[in-house]
Amino acid sequence: MPYQYITQPDDLSLFCASLSNQTEWIAIDTEFVRTDTYYPELSLIQVQSDSGIAAIIDPISINDLEPLWTILDNPKILKVFHSARQDLEVLYQVAGRLPQSIFDTQIAAVFLGYGDLVGLAKAVEYELDVQLPKDQTRTNWSQRPLSDEQLAYAFDDVRYLAPLYEKIRERLSQEQLQALEDDFSALLNVNLYHILPEKAGDKLKAAKHLKTKNLAICYALAEWRELYAQHNNKPKRWVLSDDSLIAIAKRPPKTVQALYKVPNIKASSVKTYGEEWITIIDEIFASPDTWPESPQKAQPPSPQEEVLLSLALALCQQVALDYNIQLPNLASKAQLLEQIRSPEKQHFIGWRHLLIEVPLQKIFNTESCLKVNNGHLSYN
Repeated sequence: MPYQYITQPDDLSLFCASLSNQTEWIAIDTEFVRTDTYYPELSLIQVQSDSGIAAIIDPISINDLEPLWTILDNPKILKVFHSARQDLEVLYQVAGRLPQSIFDTQIAAVFLGYGDLVGLAKAVEYELDVQLPKDQTRTNWSQRPLSDEQLAYAFDDVRYLAPLYEKIRERLSQEQLQALEDDFSALLNVNLYHILPEKAGDKLKAAKHLKTKNLAICYALAEWRELYAQHNNKPKRWVLSDDSLIAIAKRPPKTVQALYKVPNIKASSVKTYGEEWITIIDEIFASPDTWPESPQKAQPPSPQEEVLLSLALALCQQVALDYNIQLPNLASKAQLLEQIRSPEKQHFIGWRHLLIEVPLQKIFNTESCLKVNNGHLSYN
């Protein structure tokens, strides 16, 4: 299938104009590099329309991508991605805005039993019986010129994404498509991609086990690290890893020399930034009024709730087996307990709502019963 390699602004304008008339959807993918930078470097954008019009756009050669954004902003043209989260993040960081109207074939493939993290190559193999090449997986997409082989490899991502989307969509019920709309809307929440340094500590899972004073140190160091990484466009882990940051917060050193004893910390970072870190720690100790409040512990389940929780977990385990989903990615005990305690509220969205919450609501409202058929847990 032919495609146009676009490196000039006028060609981009003409290509996008050809899409805007009768196009209902486009398959889109990006290539980017983020090995030694904080922000991803957008290197290629691949596009194919429902009518087969296709192009690889070179954003390194073309500074103004506004003609493409005219298409991406158009809610009447559906944008089809596979594993959209990173593509959306890159596009947002470049343009400060997100496309409208998306469809993510990776998320949709959950209903086909491929799991919640199936790669494009596997999905194409399952649905189209085509094996995509893997010879360019380590390509540095920011280097120029790119070979014909590299461009062909990049184009395959939309060349096969387009028929994959058509195949998956025709296999889904209207109820499933409606549920997916919630998942896709959630992906277009700008807060997922707008990084606030003062909220950086919230992303550290190990932080939730810290005491309030230590949590304050963790948040302050995480904010410092985020600001440093943004201002210098360097990966956060280069200056201070998550493990080292948590270790400092757990046992706050009093001197720069003591920082050198933190496990796996970079001596060069201590030498360069150690004084700043100690100052941050001292300021936290001196300002207890700024420490975050200790989170309220959830009330543990009662003996009766434990029974219902076991029932809910059993259903989740069966769904996880049926759809090849990792159980932790399906639902947590805390979420299930919330549903048990407030069954009138909606606690899940999208495919999780349809696969987990709807059957549990029926079970808890005596509209359904569990059965075992040929060793398989089912409900009706």
